[in-house]
Amino acid sequence: MKLKLKYTFFILFSFLFGAGLMSGAFYGIEYIKNLDKKDISVEANVVEATKVETPKYYFVKEPSNELKVSAKAYLVGDLDTGEVIISKNEKDRHPIASVSKVMTAYVAKELSDEKDVATATKRALDTYGKNGNFRVGEKIKTNDLLYALLLESSNDASEILAEHFNRENFLSKMNQVAEKIELTDTYFKDPSGLSKDNQSTAFDLFKLVGYLHNEASDLFKITTQRNFNNKIHSWFSNNQFLTKEGYLGGKSGYTDPAKETVVSLFSIPLSENGNRNVAIALLQSNDRYKDVERILNFLKNNIYYGGKKDASSIWVMERAGVPHIKEPDFVTLLFAGDMMLDRGVKNSVNKNMNGDYAELFENLNILKEADITFANLEGPASDQGIDRRNLYSFRMNPETIPAIKSSGIDVLSVANNHAGDWGRDAFVDTLKRLKENEIYYTGGGTNRQEAEEPVIIEKYGMKIGYLGFSDVGPDWLGVNENAGILLAKDTRFGEIIKNASTKVDHLIVSFHFGDEYKIIHNTRQEYLAHKAIDNGAKLVIGHHPHVMQDTEKYKDGFIAYSMGNFIFDQGFSENTMQGMLLQIKLWRNGDIGTQKNVVKLDKTFKPDKVILGKEEEIKFKILKTTKIEIPKEKSN
Repeated sequence: MKLKLKYTFFILFSFLFGAGLMSGAFYGIEYIKNLDKKDISVEANVVEATKVETPKYYFVKEPSNELKVSAKAYLVGDLDTGEVIISKNEKDRHPIASVSKVMTAYVAKELSDEKDVATATKRALDTYGKNGNFRVGEKIKTNDLLYALLLESSNDASEILAEHFNRENFLSKMNQVAEKIELTDTYFKDPSGLSKDNQSTAFDLFKLVGYLHNEASDLFKITTQRNFNNKIHSWFSNNQFLTKEGYLGGKSGYTDPAKETVVSLFSIPLSENGNRNVAIALLQSNDRYKDVERILNFLKNNIYYGGKKDASSIWVMERAGVPHIKEPDFVTLLFAGDMMLDRGVKNSVNKNMNGDYAELFENLNILKEADITFANLEGPASDQGIDRRNLYSFRMNPETIPAIKSSGIDVLSVANNHAGDWGRDAFVDTLKRLKENEIYYTGGGTNRQEAEEPVIIEKYGMKIGYLGFSDVGPDWLGVNENAGILLAKDTRFGEIIKNASTKVDHLIVSFHFGDEYKIIHNTRQEYLAHKAIDNGAKLVIGHHPHVMQDTEKYKDGFIAYSMGNFIFDQGFSENTMQGMLLQIKLWRNGDIGTQKNVVKLDKTFKPDKVILGKEEEIKFKILKTTKIEIPKEKSN
């Protein structure tokens, strides 16, 4: 890591940045000429040099403090001055995935006029992914498509826009803009970012967002919105940073070659008298959310922008006492119960929340505070399939998935009795949509091999695995050569768990099992949970009874038999209008700390408050079963 910090007086003449470090990235840009259909003008931003009476500069509290992030390359810079604050491998080229859509949006915006209307072709809709939910032949305003592009990261929207302006010419214009603003290591092969040939560097991405921050800030304002409705479509943001303090916008992406990528803009307090606008560009990250969070904490605790006199102020001295960030020896895991966003929940969202599913999660910042958050998705989220006419048949609006992603949920179990309510087509479509929105799923797959492979998430050098089973069917959806779910009655049950446990440091096994509305687990649940731990599981997490059940320490593992409801429409009892949010602190050596928080639903089925439980350390010496107690209200 290079700390590009100024310890001497730094006079901020704008022309120095234009000719120096940023090579004209923010200022003095020429016009782009001779483009087909309409010229895209990258206007010169002429700034006169002015005398700065009080020189400003960045300084670091403790240069030896090390910033640890998973990204292979990153850069953090000041959007207003162009100064690079900290960086690592910022000139290394990597695939950028859906961060490409920032350029796609800019080019489309410059080519469009207010009345421009595009048509969704079959070719465009054959692109990987279904976010946007367009129909072949549908006509959409190009300005509206920017919302689907930037909120839901719709690949279809990117292709519809590119085709509307002649795809070949559109891509040529994307690369011409890159050339004109001197993104020397940037190239676009497609408008969506699906191609591994869409590549850039953290340095170039900083220059790009710096330019757009000045010339097209309205694009970033779109990315700060929770949703957009054009009377035909409602598009919901899947942005993880939406509720973060000081967030000014940005775009993230993921493909296997690119890993997790992001450009994020923030206004943060780096001086006593005001905030600084900074951009963070990350490439090849294993966990963009935690990386950005660590960078923000590092900046707030270690970096100061001001004059020489200000460096000794009380404000700076107070910040100097903040310890630097160290990699923890534990992973924080959060587990929620049954989440069903159809039927009464859907009706309530439409009636009371203006159709905004993200509002369901607005009191649940706790979901993002954990390193990994898990829940059970009670049914498909799709517009495909045929209703099998079960007694209770659920199919959630696919628009719920971006909202679930933005809430902070990382892993969903799809192994439950409602997974097949609308047939195999809806189930498969749900898996595709979860993957498109970067949500891991366990308990099922497109074939047996995928279903038996645990979800593996690495945190702080520890590999955490997730595996799921249903003990309540549907049996016809049991996975084989076709897509389906893992059943607890599978003859290879123990072998599947044992194989998964060898691939991770700690394995979590999820079960959809037990008797509905019973607060004590039954013998079948105990048998399966014990067998899972005997075969290598560290934690067993249960759901299905719709009420919270007891917990148990067994050998070197911990069992929570039922989490109860997380978001459901069962307003007929107090027990079904609350659920456990179990927080586990899992140490590198296998020790466990637990905190049994309780989430309460209001009459609209929205999580209203979280009652924090008591933190307890688990010692694996005495076998003991405990009842779940509702903690007294302490904090939300």
